Amino acid sequence: MKRWLLALSLSLAAQDLTGRWTGIADTTDEAGTKRQESQTFEIKNENGKLTGIRVSKTGKGGTPIEIQQEGPKVNFYSFLDFEGGEPLRWKLEYKDGKWVGTFSAQHHSPKKWIYDRIGPITLTKVTP
Repeated sequence: MKRWLLALSLSLAAQDLTGRWTGIADTTDEAGTKRQESQTFEIKNENGKLTGIRVSKTGKGGTPIEIQQEGPKVNFYSFLDFEGGEPLRWKLEYKDGKWVGTFSAQHHSPKKWIYDRIGPITLTKVTP
């Protein structure tokens, strides 16, 4: 089993997962409000580990994201310090040259609120 995971990790490492990735999250909050939320990431490979930022709407700079990788599956995490905290999570899997999965934003401090939202997202690589 460990050999299989190592082979899968090496296979993913051979693919070019770095660069700028963009997509639209189609979310619905608990009040039923639907949104299309543009998402852009800049992913780098630093010493064999994926790192990155969530690119700002201006396209310059952004907030760091934590990337946890297990084979073809990754989780991107970011935390907004907004009214007590709102963690953002992108739960993705690399398939056919795209990151496919879900985006969620959940406000939980001091209490849960109706603007929590979740929805599907597909990130495609931006070609220079």
